[in-house]
Amino acid sequence: MATVHATHTLKPDRTLIDANFDGYKLSLEPLPQYTVSLSTGIHDVKLDEEEYTYQHIRAFGMHNHLTLDQWNPDSVYYVDNKHTVQQIKIILDTQINPPRPVLQIPCDEPQGVRHNITLHFPSRGWCVLADGAGKLLVIQTHNRGTSEEEPWKIVFSEELCDKQPFTLLHSLVDISHNVLHIEALLLHMEKVPQEHKTDFTVVLEWVTLAKQDGTSGGFKVERVRQVQGKTSPQYAAIERGGRGLFIASDKPFKMFSDTAKDVEMEEDSSNGESQAAKQPAYLWGQTTEDVSVKFTVDEGTTKSDIELVLETKRIKFGVKNREPLLDGELCGAVDAEASTWTLDGQELELLLQKREEGPMWPAVVVGDTRGQLTLDPDQTAEMNERLSGLTSDQMNPDPDPDKKPYNTQELEECDAFPEDSAMLVRLDGETHRNTHAASLSSHQSLFNIQIDAGEAPCLCLRHDVDALIWQPKSSSDNSDNPFTHIATFNALGYVQASKQDLKFAKCAPNFSYASLCDCVRHVYVYRQPTPTASPVRNRKSGRVIGQIAKQQVVALDSVENIMGFQVSNERLFILTGSKLITVRVNTED
Repeated sequence: MATVHATHTLKPDRTLIDANFDGYKLSLEPLPQYTVSLSTGIHDVKLDEEEYTYQHIRAFGMHNHLTLDQWNPDSVYYVDNKHTVQQIKIILDTQINPPRPVLQIPCDEPQGVRHNITLHFPSRGWCVLADGAGKLLVIQTHNRGTSEEEPWKIVFSEELCDKQPFTLLHSLVDISHNVLHIEALLLHMEKVPQEHKTDFTVVLEWVTLAKQDGTSGGFKVERVRQVQGKTSPQYAAIERGGRGLFIASDKPFKMFSDTAKDVEMEEDSSNGESQAAKQPAYLWGQTTEDVSVKFTVDEGTTKSDIELVLETKRIKFGVKNREPLLDGELCGAVDAEASTWTLDGQELELLLQKREEGPMWPAVVVGDTRGQLTLDPDQTAEMNERLSGLTSDQMNPDPDPDKKPYNTQELEECDAFPEDSAMLVRLDGETHRNTHAASLSSHQSLFNIQIDAGEAPCLCLRHDVDALIWQPKSSSDNSDNPFTHIATFNALGYVQASKQDLKFAKCAPNFSYASLCDCVRHVYVYRQPTPTASPVRNRKSGRVIGQIAKQQVVALDSVENIMGFQVSNERLFILTGSKLITVRVNTED
């Protein structure tokens, strides 16, 4: 499987960034709190003795026991210690319904390792649940937003992942050709015995369930795809439409198996002939204006044998009755009318005219790694000239070679960044290849948040001191870059790094505020800047400030550990071992 992809840069929308942000001002205005007691305890599974690795802690250790229904944001759910899904619904702030049981989860006698129960609502009428012991459940919830809600009904229950305990990361519902599909993304760990130690592989199991829409028939497992990596992902979700996965991780993930088609595995370069030593299928080069591709064809090939079907973003090029030389999506837009090809003996050259001057392509066709990029002498000389001021013939050109160029004592937690190999990628479910990728080596992952109930969750990444919200877009949107910057929380990246007791972080779906939640007692609210009633002047700089961003601190009445945290546009939901606390943040949407 080829993993070379079109590489993108996460380009922030400058109109969403405030370069003159003046910081948060502490507001002493109290936020009202309302409480409802829990009749039973919370189902809480601790990590097993065998789950001792950092990856286990990242994947299963920081579990959020509270689930928000994105389709009905006045309802939250948790699982109690009797394996019952409990619903708490807000009617009025002063009238919070007590917990109402909506589903009794079938539970076998505990055997082996278990994980916490996770659930997700992919639509208004469906719930997907992982029981923490190796079973996936699909529950028909009917319309949860109606005043008279119907009983929940389990319509699918099956052991998956070779009966290994797993957690549910994401799910979605898609209807196509009168077939209802439910896509579920599961995570579990597999032991990989080695000579002197036991290693673990992180496995993402992408399960597709199907049933005829509108019929009484049940769901069946239609397809299972397995993606493997060495680190627990910071983010993993299914693309809207179910065509691919979005994965953010420190180490790469690769498609390992697919029940619908064979997966072309990469050859190990340590055994036999390495990939680099193979003869390239073609040579290609580019300038800011065009891309040239050269092939060697069979002797006797004539111009009438050549076929070219060229569109702005797609190409099919080759010799009649043979495998295409190029076939697929181009890495950039071209001018089809101005593009051409020539045949001289056995040398076939294709010249593609770029629609826009400037952008350099990472490849000719997305995911096609059979070609070899060549640079002409002028390009090589130009690149060397540009880099001459940034390079040196010394290993350490510092005038004081015995001293470090920085003081390690001055580094803080906020100065730590992901590994250089950290990437955000889109993995195509049919080709098994990464079609898009963006480097995260300088962007800390702060939190993930579901903004649009029908889309993949958003990522919140640190850019300098700010926190930027990125929305992965579906490939059906025909966007060259699937990662879109949609909102900014000024200086929140710096603020979050200073919170030593931080446990959860979220933001409102309308981006009116972000909230950081400690392990115990305190929750912090950071609001977007709002205009002041009258201009305020900064006494130090003399600059007139027309808007102020407020910070508010919520001190909870409880000193219990906070076990779950969710936010809506209007309120915070905080779950402890014995109560649910709601905090009214906004009076309007």
